[in-house]
Amino acid sequence: MSADGEEIIIVRSMTDSDMGLFSAHQRAAKSRQRAIALTTRAARELLSPDLFDGGGGRDMDCICTFASVTNRELRHIGKVGKNWRLGGRQIAGSEFAALDSMDFALIRSCRHNDGESPILITFVGRRAQRFMQAGLAASIGKQLKESVAIFGSESDAFDALASLFPPVPARIAIQRVQAQPALQLA
Repeated sequence: MSADGEEIIIVRSMTDSDMGLFSAHQRAAKSRQRAIALTTRAARELLSPDLFDGGGGRDMDCICTFASVTNRELRHIGKVGKNWRLGGRQIAGSEFAALDSMDFALIRSCRHNDGESPILITFVGRRAQRFMQAGLAASIGKQLKESVAIFGSESDAFDALASLFPPVPARIAIQRVQAQPALQLA
């Protein structure tokens, strides 16, 4: 948990390479990457200093939502080469085919998460949530640096985003996270 209890929302404007995280994009994905790219700045805010300095390498309890779909699994956050990634198994569901590059992943967590608190990832797509996606693009577009913007709980933007994307609901937070099956290497 964060020492100060402060929350952050990281907004990632997704790119084509992020689409590999979704099984619905498997055939069209140009990249073999199965993760959402994070900037070093975002990883530094999201992870505890121990995890960040150690290169991440931690499976975190992540609750992913898009429209009416919820997926809860352990997702790996770590450094691959010089790049930070939030990955794990591909997220299944035909609903995720509605997501595309320039849609948003909103990552809500306590600041400097050590793995004890769940991370909520809310996807917003222009096909399924046209007005919400357009509003986000208009209101935070200029704040995106390397396709990422970070809002601490002290900012006005955080309050606006938090009202749209509440913290992890209690009914979900108390459920057990699904462990990922071990990979079978042939």
